[in-house]
Parts: sequence; C-alpha cells; structure tokens
Amino acid sequence: MKKKIISALLCVAMVATVAVGCGKSSDSKSTDSASSSDSSSLVMPVSATVTSLNGDLETMAEGAFQLAPYQDKLYYVDQDETRWYLADSCEVSEDGLEYTLKLKDNLKWHDGEQITADDVIFTFNCNLNTDNGAGYTNVVFVGDKEVKAEKVDDLTVKFTLPEVSASYYELLGKLILIPEHAFDGNTDIKSADANLTDIGSGPYKLVEFKDGESLTFEKFEDYYGDEPQIDQITFKVIPDASSQEVAFKNGEINFFAVSSDDVATEMEETDGVTLHKLAEGRVKYLAWNKYCSTWENRDAVKAVFMALNQEEIVKGAYGDSMGTTANSVFSNRNLFYDKDVKGYEQNLDEAKKLAQSSGLAGKTITLHYNTDRSYMEATALLIQEQLKAIDVNVDIQGIDANGFFDVVFTDKDDYELYLNEYAAIGDPGEVVAGMFDGTWGNNIDTPQEILDLFEQGRKTTDVEKRTEIYKELQEKAMESYLTYPIAYPNYCFATSDNLEGAETYSTTPVFEDYTKLSFK
Repeated sequence: MKKKIISALLCVAMVATVAVGCGKSSDSKSTDSASSSDSSSLVMPVSATVTSLNGDLETMAEGAFQLAPYQDKLYYVDQDETRWYLADSCEVSEDGLEYTLKLKDNLKWHDGEQITADDVIFTFNCNLNTDNGAGYTNVVFVGDKEVKAEKVDDLTVKFTLPEVSASYYELLGKLILIPEHAFDGNTDIKSADANLTDIGSGPYKLVEFKDGESLTFEKFEDYYGDEPQIDQITFKVIPDASSQEVAFKNGEINFFAVSSDDVATEMEETDGVTLHKLAEGRVKYLAWNKYCSTWENRDAVKAVFMALNQEEIVKGAYGDSMGTTANSVFSNRNLFYDKDVKGYEQNLDEAKKLAQSSGLAGKTITLHYNTDRSYMEATALLIQEQLKAIDVNVDIQGIDANGFFDVVFTDKDDYELYLNEYAAIGDPGEVVAGMFDGTWGNNIDTPQEILDLFEQGRKTTDVEKRTEIYKELQEKAMESYLTYPIAYPNYCFATSDNLEGAETYSTTPVFEDYTKLSFK
C-alpha cells in the first residue's frame, strides 16, 4: 500500500497533519552542517535539559541521552558480546545466586577521587531507599525481595540474590555509579545539591549547565578508557523537530533525530549528510481485550489477524526508513530474539470464513490508540481499512497518554482492540515478561504455558537452555494469537557526513561510547 493511501485515509478521518521537511525536489540538496561544523565540537539538539546530573535519578530516554558521555555504566550486554566499562568482570556462581563484581583499577571520578567498591555499595543503598525514586530498583530487588550487597575488597562487591533471576546479570551492568564522598555518605539523595554538580565517571566532564538552554561537556583527561577524540560536546535546547531540522540544515548542530519517512528520504538525498538507521528495540503491536465479550469465540481474533496485511501496514505507516515488519513478541534487539519465528500472514479467504462463523462479521468494534505515540494513528487507519474486507467496521478512538493506560491496562470491557508499544531491548525477563504476566496490565489473555516459559527463562542461567526456552516461547506466543506484533521501529538520525563512529555500537539512546566518535 502506497503512502498516498495513508494520506487519503487521514483526509477521510479529517485529521490535519503537519509535515516536517517538505518541498523535496529531484535534485540533491546540500546543507551547511558539514562545512560549518567545528571539528573540536559536537552539538546535538534536545527538547529540554536534564533536571539532574545524577544518572540514577535522570532515567528518561532524553535525560539518559544527555548524560551518556558523562556517566559510564558498569558493562553493557549486547546480543553478541559484553562490553566492559567501569567493571572489569562479573562472575556468577553455579547456583545463580551470587554475582561477584570487580571494578577496573585506577578509575577516577571527575573530581579526581578514586572509584571504589564503597561507591558501588553507596549507589546500591541509594536505590534501596525507595523514597529517592531512583531508576535501578531492579538491581536491589528481585521481585519484592531484597538483594544483599557486600564489599569484598576495595574493588570487589558480592551481590546475593534471594532467588535465581537470570536477567539480573544484564540489569546489574546498566547500573550508574554515584560517588559516596560527593553526598557525604547520605543515601537520601533525591534533593541533594550534589545532583547538580559534576559527579561523573565518563569520558566527558561538566563544563557548564544552563538550565533550559544547554549542557556542555569537555573531554576528561584522566579517563580510564580510550581517549575521547572530540574536545567538546554540547546538548542545545531546540524544542520542536522542525526547528531542529532548520538548525541542522544551517550548520548550527551536527545531529538531528529524524521523525518521519519523508524527512529521512530528504536527508538521504542531501549532500554533506549521512542518515543512520538503528533498530530501536521496541515492539509496536495490536492487542485484543480479553474482557470484551466480542472475543468469547477465539475464531474472531483469528479472523482479525488473518485479515491484516502487515507489509502494507508497515509500508504505509512507517515508510521505507522508520520501521520493519515484526515477527515476534521480542524485539529485533532482544538478547534472545529469533529471526526465524514465523510471523502472521494474511489469508483473506480464511479470515472471511472465521468472521462469519464467529459472528464477528457485520459488527462495529472499537480500537483505541495512544495519540502521543508515533505511527499509531496511521496504523489504526490502515487496520480500519483492511478489516472492511471481512465486513468488520472499526471505530477508531485516540486517547492521550495521560488517559490511555487508564483505559487499556484495566478490566474495562467496552472496547475490542488497542495499539500499543513496549521496550523489548536486552533481557526478556524484565519488560517483555511484564507485558504478558500482568505486571503492566491485565487485559492480555496469556496462556499458562507461556507464563511458565517466562518463569523457566528467569530461573535458568545456562544461556543455551535459555535460548531454547525463549525460542519456544516466541513460537507459542504467535501460535496462540496472543498479540499481533506489527512493527519494529527504527531510530533514524542524520549527522554531518564528517562525523565517524556513529554506528560503532548500534544501541539506543545513541551513543553508547562517545570515545568512538571523531570528525574526519
């Protein structure tokens, strides 16, 4: 299905859209971004500055993006390797209950003080104090049971789990350490003055923080890792995407997050610009509400799934750059994602038969979507159009983010379908499991067999066994018509073409390791 169909559907729905980056021509365009970029400075736009320089408190995506060059994690577990930052190693006992973390030697905070096991224990205790609202409580609790942290020596800490949780290894690696001495050992950190001082451990240290305007870092000469190749990094507040695009074209910034396929195409055709596409690690999906009586005959669910043409939906809503078809409830950036799992295929003849036999044909059903999430409206309109083929009318109702989850993550029974998304990068024992076991919502009818597989995956530390378990789980989820994974969105961004190293590690938020960036 072509983009023009989407445009027509949007017009029928009487929805006004504002296009960013219009006026394309067949000639390649040029931008001043490459020619005017200072080889010693990288400037990137953000919609707002951070509220804290403490990575344990500033955990939203844009905040993590800004603090990435300034605070290092312990290690990062990727699909094919583990990359070590502040940590030198992490050993797991045979019974899966003890994790022994060893820091690298001669690590320094930006104020020159040594990073030690005392800082690990302090950070752990800050997260244990739930009044702080810190973002790493999944490191200090397994379920609702407390993990114990014990200092072994100046560089080593042993964590003892109350029960086996195989996902703990990946979660521990993401922990951002904070310095005990900067807070005078006080774990009540929520409103501490130190949160707005340089408490970093990464390759770049704080130069200036202008609240609401900019955040500037310069390279840290005593960094333990590779020497940073760019002298200065600035995050500049430019609130809206259209203004960011103008600033990028004018050479005021070197980086621009692309939010539509039209703009992505324009960037690809622009001289002096490189467009980068990274899998975002999220799953965009269609779900049916188990509390709604429409689905008492499960053949009605099958009729809907079989009626949909996934490729047309993704092509129409996401275009060529912003997403790919999904085949699993795991994202394509998940540690145990299986690309060979069979996704749903359209079978209109069978869908029509099932719609008739189940009593779905001739009905009007309600579909909710989150108006604050990208591509949802276009996806809803395409689903509405495609279900007409099986004589099903769809009443589309958009709800803003504040009210959306109060509707779809409850036991309301007055709607049939909804569109949503979830983060599914890393270990499936966390967010993905939470989507289906009732942690985040209770309206997905997950068979006990699949819940058992999630539990087996959590309790098994052997990687080969976990791979087998999660392969079976992904297959069973699709066979049971649990949800319809529609798309894996891409994170697309444009840079001046003299910036190198932007895709060294394909993780989001970018960039995982700022020492890999340089200007040629």
